[in-house]
Amino acid sequence: MKKIPPNSKILFAGWGCENPNDTYMYQIYYTLLKKIFPRLETFDTKKNYFQLGKDKMNSNFLKKIQSTNYDLIISAIEYDELSLETLEKIKKISPNTKSVLIICDDDARFDNWSRYIALFFDYIITSQDFLNEYKKEGINAFFHLDYNTTNLKPLNIEKIYDVTFIGRPKADRNEVIKYLLDHGIKVTLFGWDWYKYPEFAGVYNGPLSQEDYAKVINQSKINLSPAKAGYLEQRNQYNMKGRYFEVALCKSFQLIEKFPTLLKFFNEKEIGMYTSQEDMLDKIKYYLKNEKEREKIAERAYLKTIKKYNREKQLIKIFAEIFNSKEKNFFPKNNKKIITLTKKDFSNDLNEKVKDADYIAFQTKNVLEESKFKNYFLSRAISVTDKPISCCNYYLSSFGLKDYALSISKFAFKRIGNEANKLIDINQLMVKKDFFLENLNLFNKLFLRENIDLINEENTAFVSLPLVSIKKIKKIEYEKMKKAFDFKFQNELFSLMYQKKILTKAYPYLLTFKSLKGNSFILKYLIELAKDKSSRDKLSVNELYIQNSPIEKLRKKK
Repeated sequence: MKKIPPNSKILFAGWGCENPNDTYMYQIYYTLLKKIFPRLETFDTKKNYFQLGKDKMNSNFLKKIQSTNYDLIISAIEYDELSLETLEKIKKISPNTKSVLIICDDDARFDNWSRYIALFFDYIITSQDFLNEYKKEGINAFFHLDYNTTNLKPLNIEKIYDVTFIGRPKADRNEVIKYLLDHGIKVTLFGWDWYKYPEFAGVYNGPLSQEDYAKVINQSKINLSPAKAGYLEQRNQYNMKGRYFEVALCKSFQLIEKFPTLLKFFNEKEIGMYTSQEDMLDKIKYYLKNEKEREKIAERAYLKTIKKYNREKQLIKIFAEIFNSKEKNFFPKNNKKIITLTKKDFSNDLNEKVKDADYIAFQTKNVLEESKFKNYFLSRAISVTDKPISCCNYYLSSFGLKDYALSISKFAFKRIGNEANKLIDINQLMVKKDFFLENLNLFNKLFLRENIDLINEENTAFVSLPLVSIKKIKKIEYEKMKKAFDFKFQNELFSLMYQKKILTKAYPYLLTFKSLKGNSFILKYLIELAKDKSSRDKLSVNELYIQNSPIEKLRKKK
């Protein structure tokens, strides 16, 4: 039997991995990894980001790796906190160290993010449905169920809630809750952001601590779980959540929206399932009247989970395989010939210039900086999907503010439709040569920054990595801008605030100036952020574990 070498030196890097209140990084992964690897060290990217800023955080991460000969580095990346250049340098400064990436949401991100970021790592830990997808692309992957086991157990306390839902108002969840309330079902809501829906004020009880999370599950006659993932535009995607196993560990009954992956783990004798709102309502009414049946179903799910889905045993087996494997991951070679065109090239004989090319890339004066990985990933996206266009994300950037906003192009098209074409910059694209020549007029218009409907989800392979920084974009209305960008200046301001440098650094003043010079979305977002209760609450929660923050020092004085 393969074993993990004793005294292995392991580094776990994750967004919030040192925060005891962080459900995912700390409670689900850190606590179990520490049990398996007694010498486990951590690097909390969130904590270091806010204490030091993004650049210094990346630098310190590399220094930590360089100073210690780690046997294994386990990473869980939020999005762009660790730069691609940092990920590349890890292999250069510590070539004998094996690397693992934990990915929890491949159902939403595999096609546009995971398959690309995975190339920087030797092994991937993912969900069962995507093992074959990684295998097809030559990437080593393992399946693991990630769910919380901290303090989750039967408490044998009174069931005081008829129906509870714990989570955020994503996908169609608010519609589901409204439907039940309209039909006389007593629903109690817990989690972040429901205050934004005043119609639920009477049934919303706020977010839960880990202790109260286990308590509420145990106190619920029916734990409701709509299974659709993410935003409204993802409402036809389903997500295999860890909560299903967490409720089972509490030996509590749950009613889950039925979808194929769920049936790989549980059957309808172990978990209640529904197929429509009407079916959900009927089953809630039935199970509220049949306590003994609820208890029998919950008992079966509990026994199956503790016997068959033991996370500790799963992880030990995975890491034993990794330690005993000699496989390392390397970037697949790119044999495609790429020609980069400028506006000047359009006045010459293009057929002659591109005749030997496979793919066409573009560059204009709107570029401030370009990643060394841009052509590689855009080319790979076309190759693995066989779509005629690939499109990466871009940073909106300036010399003083650096990268202050990030386009999220794939989701922009889902959220605002064809309006997202107004935000497309030719520098983020690569196309097959034949497609380029067939649509020469459209690409000429793109160079001239004219509005054209070129990109859509059918013809474009999105690469959700920021591979280029540009100076400016076309203006669109604020509400649509919010849906198409991640405003990175928010994190920079939070970092300065935690460092007590918000008034002494130039960044806030440059940001204000930028807003007044035609970028009003910045000021509008900051005003909105200041009014947002959820953001203020999260800020306070973060300050409880980010050491040396002003508010934390005040608390200590009191």
